[in-house]
Amino acid sequence: MPKCPKCGAEVAKSIKTWTLAPKGRKGVEIGLFKCPNGHYFRAKVA
Repeated sequence: MPKCPKCGAEVAKSIKTWTLAPKGRKGVEIGLFKCPNGHYFRAKVA
């Protein structure tokens, strides 16, 4: 589970996900998360 970089809280579910891929390469899934303290952050979704 991704952790908030500001407060360290673990967040289970992402708000939004998308694929980040440079041309000609395999992409990675990125998610937008919101921690219980109100901070937004992005992290790789496994």
